[in-house]
Amino acid sequence: MSYLPPDSPTFAGDDASELFSGVLGDGRTAAVRYALDDALELWWDRSQLPSTQLLRDGLLALEAGRTLDEAQTGLLLRAALAYRRGMVTALRYQNDPERTAVILSDALLEQENPLTVDELAQLATVDAGSERWLPALVNALREATDSADDVRRTQASSLLEILVGGHGELVDAGQWSVRAAARQEPPRFRRIWLYLLWLALPVVLVAGGIWLAQQWRSRDMIQVAAGSYPVAGAGGDRLVTLAAYAIDRTEVTNAAYRRCVDAGKCSPPASFASAQHLDYYLNPAFNQYPVIAVDWAAASAYCRYTGGRLPTAEEWEVAASFAPATQRRYRYPWGDQFEVQRANGAPAGLGDTLTVGSYTPGGDSPLGLKDAAGNVAEWTVTAGDGGYITKGGSYEDDPAALAAGAEREVAPGLSALWLGVRCAANAPGSSTPTSNSASN
Repeated sequence: MSYLPPDSPTFAGDDASELFSGVLGDGRTAAVRYALDDALELWWDRSQLPSTQLLRDGLLALEAGRTLDEAQTGLLLRAALAYRRGMVTALRYQNDPERTAVILSDALLEQENPLTVDELAQLATVDAGSERWLPALVNALREATDSADDVRRTQASSLLEILVGGHGELVDAGQWSVRAAARQEPPRFRRIWLYLLWLALPVVLVAGGIWLAQQWRSRDMIQVAAGSYPVAGAGGDRLVTLAAYAIDRTEVTNAAYRRCVDAGKCSPPASFASAQHLDYYLNPAFNQYPVIAVDWAAASAYCRYTGGRLPTAEEWEVAASFAPATQRRYRYPWGDQFEVQRANGAPAGLGDTLTVGSYTPGGDSPLGLKDAAGNVAEWTVTAGDGGYITKGGSYEDDPAALAAGAEREVAPGLSALWLGVRCAANAPGSSTPTSNSASN
C-alpha cells in the first residue's frame, strides 16, 4: 500500500514547485487539465479510471498550488482510492464533503478490491476534512441500503453497523477495526453454521419465493389493483382492462440513477447539465431531482436494474388520474381544472426541474402519484408509429400537454433535458403487458 504522508504528499523524487512553476508550469498545468477532461469522458462513458501517471501529475499540480475543478479533483480521488496511491493528498483537495462521501462510499462498496475499514480509519484519522465528510459518508451508505443490488445493500448495512453506534452517533475511527473484527465469525463455528444452513435450505427456498412475490411492495411504489379503468380516448373516455401492477410514486432521481451507472448496468445520461445547471447530474445538491437526458433504451435498462419495467401509457394514465372514491378519471392529477400552483409546467415560469415531490400533496393524483403533471415527461413502453409514447408533460409544457390523457410520441434515441423516467412492476402472477397495448 502506498500512502503519501500528510506532510509530504507527493511522489518520491518529484518537486512539484519546480515542475509546475513559471511558463513551463503553465503549459504542464494546461496539459493536465486537458488530460483530466478526456479522462472524465472515459470515466462517464466506460467507468475507466485515469492512469497512475495522470494521477501523479494531477496531484503534483495541486501541490504546486495549481487549481483544478471539482470534477477533476473528484476523479483524482477515485483513482487514488482504486490504486491506493496518493489517497491522503487527493482527500486534502476535496472541497465538497457530499461528493467526497459518495466517492468514498463507492470505494467501500466496490466488488473487487474495496477500500477496507482499516484504510478508511487511517484516512479519517489523518485528513483534517474528515469531520465534514464522515457524516455525509454515513448518509451515502444509508442510501446504498436501498439499492436493488443485494451485495451492495448488504455491504452498506455491515459498514453502517461498524461506523455508527446504537444511538446513531459516529463511532471513533480508532474503534472501527475492533468492531469490524468482532463481526467476524469464529472459524470453529463455520462448519456448524454451514450444516445448519444445509438443513434449512428447503425453508429458505420457500421463504425466498415468498420474498420474491412481495418485492414489488417493498419499494416506494403505488399498487393498482386489477380491473377496468377509464382512460382518455378520441371520442371521450374508454375502458381498459389492466392486470394488477405497481408504479413508482416519484420520478427516478439522479441519485438513484447514478447507482445503476456505478453498478455498470446503465449508461450515463447524454447530458450532465440541465436547462440552468451545468453540474446537475453529479452535484449532490441535485440528488433528489429527476434524472434527465436518458433515451428509451437507458430508461428501460434502469427499470430492469430495479427489477421492474417501463409502464404502459394506460398504466401511467390510470395511476395519474383515476379517483377510486368516485370511480372516474380526472383531467389533471388533482381534478378537472388546471391550477398553476400544483405543477411545474410552463405557466409556473421556472424553466427547469424541481426536487421530485415538490408539489405534494396538492399536485398528487388520488392514488398518490407525484409530479404526474410537469417537472419532466416520462417514457412508457407503449409504441407509436415510429417511437414511444411519453406522458405527463414537463416544465416546458402548457396546461393542455400536462393533462393526464395527453401524450407525445418521441423517437427512442432522443435524450432531452425535459425527459425522464418512472418505472412500473408486475404484481406477482401477472404477465408483462405488450409494448403497444395502449395503442389498441
